[in-house]
Amino acid sequence: MTRPAAASTQWAQPGLTRADLQPWLDRTSRTFALTLRLLGEPLRTYASAAYLLCRIVDTVEDCETLPTETKVRYLRDFANRLGGGPGPHPAPGRLLFPDPASWEERLTGHEAEILALINTFTPPVRDTIYRYAGEMSEGMAMFLEQQDQHGNLQFESDDQLDQYCYYVAGTVGLMLNDLFADVSGRDKSEARNAAIEMGIGLQLTNIVKDIQRDSLRNVHYCPSGLNPHWPESTPPPADPDGREVRTLASATLSHLTCGREYLLSLESNLSQYKLFCVANYLMAWKTLESCLQDPGRTGGAGAAAGTKISRFSVYATLLESRGCVLSDNFLNWRVDRLKASCRGLLLDTDRG
Repeated sequence: MTRPAAASTQWAQPGLTRADLQPWLDRTSRTFALTLRLLGEPLRTYASAAYLLCRIVDTVEDCETLPTETKVRYLRDFANRLGGGPGPHPAPGRLLFPDPASWEERLTGHEAEILALINTFTPPVRDTIYRYAGEMSEGMAMFLEQQDQHGNLQFESDDQLDQYCYYVAGTVGLMLNDLFADVSGRDKSEARNAAIEMGIGLQLTNIVKDIQRDSLRNVHYCPSGLNPHWPESTPPPADPDGREVRTLASATLSHLTCGREYLLSLESNLSQYKLFCVANYLMAWKTLESCLQDPGRTGGAGAAAGTKISRFSVYATLLESRGCVLSDNFLNWRVDRLKASCRGLLLDTDRG
């Protein structure tokens, strides 16, 4: 990613309007910025602002140069501010990165403007965004506190990994579901569990594609029982044989399968929101398939940047998603094909 010029005035103007959201999305996202364009207004604006707010939280959690104590303090303070909790609220985002090295870090300097924009939304929409962004921030702080004295984070069980994925992405699934309900006036409470499953499935897909990059920052998501002989003072090794990829891919497949029920709960006449959800869902399946086609590239030394599907595949998926919106039968057929492909690749790598 190109480092933003310190003297740039493009993002230096005070305040932030609805028109500013898409340029920021284009700078800090790839496929999600593309799929958000599929939404109609006002849901597109609400979801865009919510994404940028969550992006700030994610940037702070992932930053390797900030001390863990600083990150935890910021995340807890952030959650308190969103929930109207007690101060002193000493660390706005702009103070964390005085010399931002990326557009994500520069975005943190606009935290106050994003919050001000969200405060102009209707109270139910504003409260939905703040509730789930605050829960995400609090959950991330809790897991940062579980790092050992060397800064390593190792998950001990599938349940712990699922809990982490809930805070990072299940909350996003619930946020989008509730924002849609707020805008449409439809009761989507029965779809909440499926929305969580879909969010967790999408997050696990990101984990699988970024296994090597995460290992370089001493974060290992595969439950430690699979690797019982790592010295306590050193991080687990990388994944040269693809075992971590296969283990996590199996869990991803399960959650994505359950997440399909969320798509099927959406009526076809809700075309824009359903198209947005279907597109992100199919891209997750295709990313998982790509990881399994070459697990060595995902978990090996050359995979620090993560596995991504091609831009052509992204646009092809957007076209394919329109057919899935029109027909649940076509959606089921396409998902079953992708699921069968991923299962077959899992079996092939296990035999290998």
